[in-house]
Amino acid sequence: MADESRISLKALVNKGNNRIMFVESGSDFVETLFSFLSIPIGTIIRLARSHSVPVEIGCMNNLYASVEKLDVQHFRTEACKDMLLCPRSRAGATLKNLKFNIEDHETTRYFRCSNVSCQSSPTKISYYSCVRCHCGYLMDREINLTVNVGDEVFVKGLSRLIISDHLQVMAPGTPAISVFFEKLGSMDSNSIEEVTMNIGVDEVLNLLLCSFVSKTPLTDILLKNTGNQPIYTVSYTQMLGDTMGDGANMSVKLIVSKSKKVVCYAEAGEDFVNFLFSFLILPLGFILKQIWFDLKGCVDHLYRSVQDLDEKFLKSHFCNELLLSPKLPPRFCYKNHPLGIGMASYRFESAEIVDPKCQANEKVCDQGFLKGPAMFMVTDSLAVTSISPILGLSILNEMNVPITDIEVKTVYVGKEEAFGLLVASFVSDRSALTSVFLS
Repeated sequence: MADESRISLKALVNKGNNRIMFVESGSDFVETLFSFLSIPIGTIIRLARSHSVPVEIGCMNNLYASVEKLDVQHFRTEACKDMLLCPRSRAGATLKNLKFNIEDHETTRYFRCSNVSCQSSPTKISYYSCVRCHCGYLMDREINLTVNVGDEVFVKGLSRLIISDHLQVMAPGTPAISVFFEKLGSMDSNSIEEVTMNIGVDEVLNLLLCSFVSKTPLTDILLKNTGNQPIYTVSYTQMLGDTMGDGANMSVKLIVSKSKKVVCYAEAGEDFVNFLFSFLILPLGFILKQIWFDLKGCVDHLYRSVQDLDEKFLKSHFCNELLLSPKLPPRFCYKNHPLGIGMASYRFESAEIVDPKCQANEKVCDQGFLKGPAMFMVTDSLAVTSISPILGLSILNEMNVPITDIEVKTVYVGKEEAFGLLVASFVSDRSALTSVFLS
């Protein structure tokens, strides 16, 4: 975040309403915008907090805060908590070549055993310094690992592209560009002004955060028309039918208000909470791939832009995959994850990454982040705590729901419900459980 270099943009500004119509840019700025799709949700929330930007991404902020507050004793290892609060991106090595990489240094560090006599072969390396080697020593000795991915990141060579105010990226000669210039032709030339703008890493980060809440982030940030606002609550209805989905393997007990027809809270085991917490490690592009409706902001336009951009402008099919079908880094997933997200494989010469979820004397861990068996309470807005009858009564009192008005309903989470919960947690800040299981 200390890089003070700048990127120069040419913008066409409508002087009448003080709005950016579009900007023209080379690959540096476009690649930075596209890189947003590879960043995990947990990292976006952490970056927003570090810059005091009040952006609420559905219920995701509640999940992040729940991980922070939950005692480390609930996690299989100390590193499990770090995995959720400071997740890695599979594209980390590629993003190092960006002119503006908004991910901080913490997400690109590697460590090895502090015991100089450790003879593990191949050499074990760790994402986090709190992981213990099989010999018992902490893996807190930082090492430099470089992965050669070339000079280009996502966009080829000297490509110059057009970016609309709502972050639609277009190549010259496309129908979308023609629409823009037809509009220009009908405007008074005196109302249009060409402006050169120099932006830095702070503006880039603010563009990312503003794209969750605004349809005009270029205008809002570069012309400073408005401040950021919390993300708008989108009404979400999941057409589920029977709640017993195919391949259901998690049961959840819902405490439901009969009169209000809402979920007051849920009681669930560590398997369900592992699943909810895993939303924080998911790349933004993976989540946007599941969205089929218009959002309050325009961050989804970046995803559609990569889909629509001619392949000749992208460096490779691999880059396309990093953005549109991103996978998790090695060791970040666990067996039978309901969303079926893939896990990438890194190859380092004579070295391998240890699983941060492994406890002492474990070589492989197919389980999630939490110890089990354990029971948790989950509110409708996905705030998670250890189970507590007193807290349950407090929630009912706060909602003004008498004991006589509640019913207990057991539901099952299969693939369909899992994707429904992911989408609901991204777009709704208060009723994720209700929207999926009661709508």
